[in-house]
Amino acid sequence: MTTASSSTKLKASDKLDSRPAIFGRKVTSTFRKIFSFDHRPPGNIRTCWIPPLVFLTPIINLPKLLKLRFYLKKERKQRDPNDVRILFYSDNLDETNGIANNLRNVIPYMRAHGMKAYLAGSAFNTRPCGVIENSYCVLLPRLFSMEQLGYANSELAIPRISPALRLLKRYPIDMIELETPSPGAWTVCICAWIAGIKVFSHYRTDVPTYAKTLVKAKWMHTYVLWLMRIFYWMARPVISPCNDYANILQKDLKVPANQVQILPRGLPLDKFSPTMRGKGAWEKFGSERPNKPVRFAFIGRISKEKNLEFLNSVWSKFSAKHDDVELMYVGYGWYLEEIKKQFKDNPSVCFAGEQGGEMLASLYADADFFLFPSTTDTFGNVVVEAMSTGTPAIVSNYGGPHDIVQDDSCGRILPIDEAKWLETLEECRTIKLEKPELYEQMRIDSHKRSERYTLASSTKTQFEYFRKLKRETYGI
Repeated sequence: MTTASSSTKLKASDKLDSRPAIFGRKVTSTFRKIFSFDHRPPGNIRTCWIPPLVFLTPIINLPKLLKLRFYLKKERKQRDPNDVRILFYSDNLDETNGIANNLRNVIPYMRAHGMKAYLAGSAFNTRPCGVIENSYCVLLPRLFSMEQLGYANSELAIPRISPALRLLKRYPIDMIELETPSPGAWTVCICAWIAGIKVFSHYRTDVPTYAKTLVKAKWMHTYVLWLMRIFYWMARPVISPCNDYANILQKDLKVPANQVQILPRGLPLDKFSPTMRGKGAWEKFGSERPNKPVRFAFIGRISKEKNLEFLNSVWSKFSAKHDDVELMYVGYGWYLEEIKKQFKDNPSVCFAGEQGGEMLASLYADADFFLFPSTTDTFGNVVVEAMSTGTPAIVSNYGGPHDIVQDDSCGRILPIDEAKWLETLEECRTIKLEKPELYEQMRIDSHKRSERYTLASSTKTQFEYFRKLKRETYGI
């Protein structure tokens, strides 16, 4: 087996990962085994162990970081100023979620079109060592990890930096974009400062709201908010995908307006098309009863911060009035089993589990309407994917999804009010059953609107901004 570190090999008995394989990911290289603390369960007090470990890492690696600083400064002067090399860092790459899926699509596209982009994160605790996946995604060996508070199957982790320093000499970079204010991102940010690498951030996750939703201890909310303010002071400018969160960055996280940059996101929409409708995907998981002609779907992480308690309450009341409607949950998350228990006697609710590829695209397309009540999404990848298959989306009036839908031609934008949602679901049912021409036009408009979010348009805009930022930072 080839390794990311030429000095080591794995034993034949070593397993790369004790988890089931994740769709579309293949290990192409591996780091050596290295010391790490035992993985820990969640805990408020245990979370306070993280800051000392974060600051200890750059201290231990200080000589190597200073050596790297002089090397990169010399190397950067020898290159064309327009030659921009950027590393995207996110701790959550070793699981299935919107951020990881988006980055794993964006970076290969950039690389295939001559843009020098790299992706890095921290390996999950189930791996005995760090790995490289699909030849471009570096998952560093971890030093410390613990379950994330209120967020099962997700981790807070601090990576080993020394393997990354060796790789950075081989593949020099100019900037690092941090995707989430995680312990790993803090560690990378401080180390990058010492190494003279420009660091900025992308506001992808509404962490303060997540904390309020998922963590009971109120002191943790204040603690998280202050940590966020410090983080976004260190990692500026901050990219926001929509105006709502640009305002939050300025108001709640105290980021100056001139340090907030709105940039579009893009998705590989060639995978999603209205032509995927009617291929029999829904029938594999949906009701066997033929009298359910109005299909609704929620696709994404099955977790409370997606406002699924609200959706469940609305659906319970709506489905009690009609026997011709169906709701399918597609995805996986810690809240899934609770939803299954809640609807075990309700035949209008079905579950497809975690899907990918053509099956996922077909389930999007087979739905008549996509339901997404989340108020914590800074963008909404799943909303774009649904609309790209021609499925109109019903979303909340807060965060990124309503910027995508924009008006009634592609769905509906609603406040979090049960009466409004029930009224809208009734309207959707009527449109589907009694106004076929209006419904077909909504499908056409939804697909057309989604074309604004292609990888081609978004990555071009991003790299133009990266070149500008490099010139401003290094004066070259």
